[in-house]
Amino acid sequence: MDDARLREGMIAEMRRSGSITSAAVTRAFERVPRHRFVPEVSLSDAYADRAISIKGEGVDTVASISQPSMLSRMLELAQIEPGNRVLEIGTGSGYNAALMSELAGPQGRIVTVEIEADLAERAAATLRACGYENVRVVLEDGHAGSAEDAPYDRIVVSARATDIAAAWWEQLADGGHIVVPLEIGIGGEYAVGFARSGNELRSEGVVHCLFVPLRGEQSASREHVFARSSNARYISRPRSIRSIKAVKTAEALPELLERADIVVAQPQTTFAVTWD
Repeated sequence: MDDARLREGMIAEMRRSGSITSAAVTRAFERVPRHRFVPEVSLSDAYADRAISIKGEGVDTVASISQPSMLSRMLELAQIEPGNRVLEIGTGSGYNAALMSELAGPQGRIVTVEIEADLAERAAATLRACGYENVRVVLEDGHAGSAEDAPYDRIVVSARATDIAAAWWEQLADGGHIVVPLEIGIGGEYAVGFARSGNELRSEGVVHCLFVPLRGEQSASREHVFARSSNARYISRPRSIRSIKAVKTAEALPELLERADIVVAQPQTTFAVTWD
């Protein structure tokens, strides 16, 4: 079976599962040849709805090409539009950067940051070979973002984080969107799509996820958790998140404790979480 038919099957399965809903994201997956970004696996594996390790250290996976249905959910949350300037943290194979390039179009700009030199070189070569001329790969610690092309309309973090780095706050335009997989001490890992309004980020969607951790220098996580009541705090049974509001920790006010079920204070960002 050729790659086009396998790609059609992958997209059909994502539609059935509800992980892909918009026409724009569907077109992006139709146009990007996933197998070109993982040439070491078979075509059938390249178009299976699963993550594929692309670099390991011992038994640990350092980087992977994410499960397509997870990427589609992230891209739906990002709401990338034609002409957008987009920053990606964690290039990996370059596949997600290609998808975002399709969404932003020829007038858009994708800057993708990768800390592993070999992965950055390989991704840049593959993206060039596939004709994605509006993508720039930067070898850098993702916590620093990339100030050269800031501000960004969209930031997409493709690795698990425990905070929203100071540079991401600085480089995201007012009215922009950031999507980040967060593990902040409330039981589980969630990909959260935030919209920025002034000095606040407000969630527009939250989905369970599983990503490799973001590598590089970062402040130690504090995970100061405050609960409004004893039964509000996550203990052992998962709760559904209704919304998350994020503010810079240096600017957090006591009112957050009154308006949320859980407040988590990390070094850069304080998250106010409301349960259903």
